[in-house]
Amino acid sequence: MLQEKLHALGDKLSNDEFDGLPDPEKIVDEALAELRKTWLRQLSPRKEDGFRLRMSNVGKPLCQLQMGASGAKPKRKSYNFKTQMMIGDAVEAIADIYLALAEVNVTSSKDDVKLDVGDVTIKGTDDVEIDHKVYDIKSCSPWAFDNKWAHGYESLKQDDPFGYVGQLTGYANAKGKEVGGWIVINKSTGHLVVVEADASENEKVMNLFNIQNNVEAVTKNHPFERQFEAEPDKWRGKATGRKRLSKSCGFCDYVGSCWPTAKYEAHPDSTAKSPPHYWFVEDA
Repeated sequence: MLQEKLHALGDKLSNDEFDGLPDPEKIVDEALAELRKTWLRQLSPRKEDGFRLRMSNVGKPLCQLQMGASGAKPKRKSYNFKTQMMIGDAVEAIADIYLALAEVNVTSSKDDVKLDVGDVTIKGTDDVEIDHKVYDIKSCSPWAFDNKWAHGYESLKQDDPFGYVGQLTGYANAKGKEVGGWIVINKSTGHLVVVEADASENEKVMNLFNIQNNVEAVTKNHPFERQFEAEPDKWRGKATGRKRLSKSCGFCDYVGSCWPTAKYEAHPDSTAKSPPHYWFVEDA
């Protein structure tokens, strides 16, 4: 299996056992050339004006897409956002190097793809195709690695605020290939897991239908409807009387536009030096 191959390679490299491995010079040069292009894009002004549907967002919650299409002002990104993006690019380059050193059967990579949904064309660039299946490479925090990715596809599809399932579905359908899964690296520890997209045939159809539904709703200006409501706040298992937004809303770029009264604050009942923060929308 792919994960076992990559773990075995990591074990060899970490213990300075290089016998039998390919010459890394060309492999590293190619990865660094691609990373250079990606970093230059990160450090250049964005060319597109306004909101547009693309592979990286078409699987996100519909309310988020509708907010973007409406011209709503996104929240200002944190000062460390660009650093996170560049770290993610570097992690992807490392993954590319490891795939080559492990002599995984990479059948294609970094392909510009287009998916026609009605009269709308959704564009994007995939990460890698292995044995003719499409995979995405992700970096993540230790929390996300342990609490989401480590639990596999079932956990991801139940809580997917970033639209990763839709993104991979779009890439695969655009190429006429099977979905593969996600190669996920913990950017703090270097731990790696391969999450295979073990979707049933019915799920694959529904995943594509969700993309089509999102595209139609956005392009035909369907009425806006929140997909998430405020939840009762609990502290140490007890209701506080407050209400706060779900994690999906907290990750949304348009949380301030959708919930104008929401405030991102430390939990008032916490006595920790670094208390957890939430989007509160209703006081006790």
